[in-house]
Amino acid sequence: MKDQQRIQNIFTSFREVNQALNHSMLHATQRTGITPIQYYVLIVVAETPGIGLNELSEKIYSVTSTTSGIVERMVKAGWLRRERPATNRRSISLTLTHEGIALVQQTREMRFSQLAISLLHLSEEDEQHLIRIQKEIVNNIQRQREEEIDE
Repeated sequence: MKDQQRIQNIFTSFREVNQALNHSMLHATQRTGITPIQYYVLIVVAETPGIGLNELSEKIYSVTSTTSGIVERMVKAGWLRRERPATNRRSISLTLTHEGIALVQQTREMRFSQLAISLLHLSEEDEQHLIRIQKEIVNNIQRQREEEIDE
């Protein structure tokens, strides 16, 4: 098989898995009444209470103006609390409300049960092979990127 075809086959496989995972995420979040990006924001804020808008934007791979709109809707829905720290009145600090915490837990449980059905059918040996191969790909891509930077 030619190199170009091998690369295309691998890329297609990744794309199909990514689409299946995204569809699963969409299904889980729709059942709890949120969008996938709102769930991701909730997860990031849960993991980093007090996070600012700029850092949140970086973590969700979005621009600040878009993130600001998402946060505004989530504050109005009662899932996030937005405060201005006394030390820097120009920034904001985000934390989850009780409703936000409950929503994260509910969506996580639903997501886990969906993924468990699919992923736990893999044998432990296949799981270890999959993880090893993915790490190898990530390491190769990172090494290539570092080499390009050094040039």
